[in-house]
Amino acid sequence: MSVAPVRVLIIDDELPLRQELRSMPWPTFGAELVGEAENGEEALELCIALEPDLVISDITMPIMDGLTLFRNVKIRFPHIQFVLLTCHSDFHYAQEALKLGALDYFTKLSFDEEDMKTAIEKARAAIRREVDLKQYEQERMRRESANANAPKPAVSDERKIRKEVQLAQRIIEIKLGEPITLTSVSEEVGLSSYYLSRLFREETGESFNDYVTRLRMEKAVNLLQNTQLKVYEVAEQVGIPSYRYFSQLFRNWTGVAPTDYKKG
Repeated sequence: MSVAPVRVLIIDDELPLRQELRSMPWPTFGAELVGEAENGEEALELCIALEPDLVISDITMPIMDGLTLFRNVKIRFPHIQFVLLTCHSDFHYAQEALKLGALDYFTKLSFDEEDMKTAIEKARAAIRREVDLKQYEQERMRRESANANAPKPAVSDERKIRKEVQLAQRIIEIKLGEPITLTSVSEEVGLSSYYLSRLFREETGESFNDYVTRLRMEKAVNLLQNTQLKVYEVAEQVGIPSYRYFSQLFRNWTGVAPTDYKKG
């Protein structure tokens, strides 16, 4: 199945740089240049009209600068991704934009095709995360609808969890039978391992590893109760191929050995 090209809008008040960006081999990046603008105000109108996937913008521009453009676009179109082009004196603005959710920034004088390829790949990964999150939300809504008659959760459970943590939870659920590490999941959600670990605990009240272990043990209990799988097969199903480690973990979690649990 072919992948839709990443739709790109470029903004810079310097014509030579726009010409250089315009001449890049966009199809080889899996991208399509859909428009260009020379200031933030014009770019905002194009974002409203075109809704590109990725905006590549200079920071220092007349009428409306890149950071103001970034804030305005993100309010209306949070799914549009941003990469900023900076001069050396703009670094603190670029770093502020990263904190607000920009994908990356590059120095204008050294920006080349390899940097553009990197920017497109980051944008595509971010788009994929947005799609995954929407699917997760749809699945969650279906589950809530199916369990409409179940007791309502405690108030402390109804607060909204950040989308990166929701996506991490979904990845863990899908890949529960595979090796799961904080590093691999953090790469998929686009955060550092340290930040995801801290955010996960803050948002869920549970550490990343405790969450993975709990889901694995809950699934193991279900499999031991409701299937004819042998203990080592259950261990493999929940992503713990070591029979000895699984048995020790299961005993610590339930208080009994998996063989005894299976016997009832």
